[in-house]
Amino acid sequence: MGGLDKIINGIELEAKNEAKRIIDEAKGKAERITAKADSEAAELIKNAEEAAESEYSRMIALAESAAEVEASRAVLREKQRIINEVMTAAKTEIINAPDSEYFCFLEKLLDKYAKNETGEIILSAKDKKRVTEHFKAVLEKKGLVISDTDGADEGGFIIAYGEIDENCTIAALTESESDMLHDALSKTLF
Repeated sequence: MGGLDKIINGIELEAKNEAKRIIDEAKGKAERITAKADSEAAELIKNAEEAAESEYSRMIALAESAAEVEASRAVLREKQRIINEVMTAAKTEIINAPDSEYFCFLEKLLDKYAKNETGEIILSAKDKKRVTEHFKAVLEKKGLVISDTDGADEGGFIIAYGEIDENCTIAALTESESDMLHDALSKTLF
């Protein structure tokens, strides 16, 4: 091997060493870039997972809250339905009570709503047929006569004092006392 070969081999060795150094440096740089990218990707993934978990938790809380509200509404609707059912059953029971009990109830209404004036009491055709002698006597004492006009078949009566009427039908009384009756039934039933 001559001097030229030694120089060429030296240059080749130097070139190989320089190429190896550049390749090693590039690999190191690539590893650092890859590590940094992996770290940033991991951070992005972590942040995305935390955001997704937070959004998931928020959505679950909203869904649970909406479900609780809907459940409360459903319970309230059912309570209202039961209360209305009880009120309807009570009205029916009053109207269909035996004559003595029914007219005893009407007498209590008279005591509460009748004035010390003469007037007419308007009963349903059904109630006129079943009126008791005792109730007729109570009406007479209060200065009231049974009107020839028939009232609605909703139980109770209307007292007419000239141009002024006092509506004591079961429907009117339960309507006017609706809130109080709903509260009382709600406390009793629930």
